[in-house]
Amino acid sequence: MTTLPLNPKPSDNAIIEAESLSSIKIPSVIRVGSVPYLNAKPLTRFIASDVAKLDPNQLAAVLRAGNLDVALVPLMEVLESPANTYRVVDKLAIGAERSVFSVYLNYSVPLAKIKTVALDPASKTSVELARLVLEKFHHLKPRYVSTDEPADAQLLIGDPAILHRQANPEQNYLDLATAWREHTGLPFVFAVWAIRLPSFWRALAVAFQLRSAKRIGLSQRDAIARTPFERQYLTEHLCYDLGARQKKALALFAEMLTQTGRLATNPKLTYL
Repeated sequence: MTTLPLNPKPSDNAIIEAESLSSIKIPSVIRVGSVPYLNAKPLTRFIASDVAKLDPNQLAAVLRAGNLDVALVPLMEVLESPANTYRVVDKLAIGAERSVFSVYLNYSVPLAKIKTVALDPASKTSVELARLVLEKFHHLKPRYVSTDEPADAQLLIGDPAILHRQANPEQNYLDLATAWREHTGLPFVFAVWAIRLPSFWRALAVAFQLRSAKRIGLSQRDAIARTPFERQYLTEHLCYDLGARQKKALALFAEMLTQTGRLATNPKLTYL
């Protein structure tokens, strides 16, 4: 597949402002957080309120500490948390049906000979998916190292992963969403909106507002995208649904992690 630049010189007629369309105003007392990646823009671009932007694992930690009320966190944050910590916003996620393009293993030896893997600490969900793909699907037992150590393969995610893949198309890539689909027949869910407001009714109202922001954002993906590649990425690689198939995939992921001891228990999630 031909890839095009992620960040060219902006074009005035390719960028829209929230003020030009209806935006969703979440009450200012509710603290909202998201990630600074392109994949989140259709979900957050039309939230008129302030949205804190942090790397996935930092975002999860801030939400867990009670310094945010709602955040677009890695799936592992809700899977690992005690029951009833979060309510998950239904019908809304960041995932992929097949190739996600931006979450992959970049490897320099034949796949079957990978012995060391450098893990990007930014998202625990991608780390756990990489481990499952290598250990369960490919029956490998690599040693995992930090990103400052030499390794046969490296996990990359998000916008940095896109830029690396575009700059080095000749290298070897194992797209983790594709690997998951090939072995399970299901999509993969990387991130969900998690709410930790104590009031059910306020949480329900916020969930409705987030779904409204999603509807506007998805309808404006062509305008949000600054390049043909960004348009392709937002419309073809990513899936923003959280329906029956995504929930089945989510449950299977949790079951596999429980079986391998990566999760203590298989959680039951609460959806709004």
